[in-house]
Amino acid sequence: MRWPLAFWNVVFAPSDVYRPDASKDAQWNRGAYLVEGAGHCGACHTPRSLAFNEKGTDSHSAAFVSGALIDGWFAPSLRNDANTGLGRWSEDDVFRFLKTGRNDHVVVFGSMTEAFNNSTQFFSDDDLRAVAHYLKSLPGDQQGDGAPWQYEPTQAASLQPAARQSIPGAQTYMAKCSFCHGADGRGQGQWVPPLAGAASSLVPDSSSSINVTLNGSGRVVAAGVPDSYRMPSYRAQLSDGEIADVLTFVRSSWGNRQPPVTRGDVKKLRKQTVSASSSPVILKTH
Repeated sequence: MRWPLAFWNVVFAPSDVYRPDASKDAQWNRGAYLVEGAGHCGACHTPRSLAFNEKGTDSHSAAFVSGALIDGWFAPSLRNDANTGLGRWSEDDVFRFLKTGRNDHVVVFGSMTEAFNNSTQFFSDDDLRAVAHYLKSLPGDQQGDGAPWQYEPTQAASLQPAARQSIPGAQTYMAKCSFCHGADGRGQGQWVPPLAGAASSLVPDSSSSINVTLNGSGRVVAAGVPDSYRMPSYRAQLSDGEIADVLTFVRSSWGNRQPPVTRGDVKKLRKQTVSASSSPVILKTH
């Protein structure tokens, strides 16, 4: 029954070989080849139409790698959106993330864990630099992304004992989240990512926030060494309402401004997902 795919391929699957853009330098063209082709970044990060085809396949489309929901995770924009994409990242930030699985903005989690464990960390440094150079050339949707995020330290006052009694989610945050992510939401450098200004806290779709809270993060293995710090699963510890409240608190604090997470949102993903595996997988680097 796979024969109908032949028709789908004719309509939606590009068959042309990559043709370098003469107006760009060699590094950009190498990055474009890797991102658009061999790296198939758009398979997760590009939204799809009703026919399940990617809405864009290269840099000429504003939809290309602009962010998409897949398998219960929201794969964020890889374009230069100020809040929900790579706008605040440097080329070196992109390189370090793909090479080591972490930088000062985020640590690998969700579907990207498999991509990092089995793929990007094994790219040559030159290829990773090319990918970073190409991605940083893609313009973001500055109008749709809103005003650039700015940290609001005054909101940390809501976590004082006298104040947090009346704020849904604040008590849970202090009990379950603040030890690692901090009362200020700024995390612990490259080891524990910030929640203040995180793309997952700024994108309207809350799927990734819910999923990682419910199920934790999978084991990240960099250069053959399993990670020491992982997001634990709170599936068995917190109710749907408690998770909704704490994520609503996170997504509306420190300058984050996103709509409330509902109990129904959490309940739906709880039924559709399972806890991430904590088993270490040792990969050879040669």
